[in-house]
Amino acid sequence: MKSKIKILSQRLIRLRRKNLKSKICAALLAGLVLSACSTRITSEPQYVPAANLMDIVKDFQRASRDDLYRFPIAKDVTGVNVMKATLIRLEDYEKKNPRQFPDIVGFSKATAYERLRDYDQALAHYRKVAGLDGQLGAQAAKNVEALETFKQILDQPVSAQDPFEYIKALDDRVEAWNALIRKYQGTPYEYLARVEEERIDRAKVMFVEFNRYRLREGNQLGILGYSQLVTKHRQSKNYYRYLLDFGDFYVVLAREYAAQNDPEGLSFDLGVFEQLAKSALRLYTEVAQVDGIVEKIEAQGKIEGLRGLSEKMRRLSR
Repeated sequence: MKSKIKILSQRLIRLRRKNLKSKICAALLAGLVLSACSTRITSEPQYVPAANLMDIVKDFQRASRDDLYRFPIAKDVTGVNVMKATLIRLEDYEKKNPRQFPDIVGFSKATAYERLRDYDQALAHYRKVAGLDGQLGAQAAKNVEALETFKQILDQPVSAQDPFEYIKALDDRVEAWNALIRKYQGTPYEYLARVEEERIDRAKVMFVEFNRYRLREGNQLGILGYSQLVTKHRQSKNYYRYLLDFGDFYVVLAREYAAQNDPEGLSFDLGVFEQLAKSALRLYTEVAQVDGIVEKIEAQGKIEGLRGLSEKMRRLSR
């Protein structure tokens, strides 16, 4: 009788562990984790590995579907990037619990690498999960297909010999990312595609800025590029950074004008200098008036510095 009871108990434990794994898998697929289960499970020793795993992924899953184009990656309770922290915790979990829930661990790792834009690592882990039997295999296979498309775009060669060919190659990439944005609309892959598109748009502006002396009307092209960048990516988490960079560009132009035209000489036109300075001040002020952003303090400092520079130019030009 005792042996029968023992066998039944072991079967019950295995069944409950299987049910728990199914719940975690379902939560991963839905982008949610039932954190309320954690405290109930930890009281029974046979569930400690699963409970620890659930504790690891619950905050991670809450953040894994965030719009990374509009919002920065969330921080955990220690103030660390939640994706980076999750990878470290999963590595530690694997060392302590070898071969425990490999599909869940692998899928979570792949998702974290994906959100960190390490697509090679993400693909490697998704492929492993796709080769395992389990609920996550089918979703992992779909994610592999999406990331392979990402890699195809990122691996396209870009010529650095001719500036016009370089810009054209970047424009082609933007079109490719736009196609993926439409294809994966409403999913995390839309957000990642927008991030990649935004990086290309920023690279184009930087290219014009760094090569403006070689381009006809390079300064005006730089202003146009920044204007298009802040207009197109108004919803981006980097919007206020772009405003500061745009303002910095105007300050560079103002300083260059003062360097090329002695403020104490007759060639210096205070109106030209102040027009550039006011354009920068307008952008800095827009950022400084927004509460709750890290760029606010930086903008306030830039405003004070620009006011000091403008006052100096006014005194020298009298």
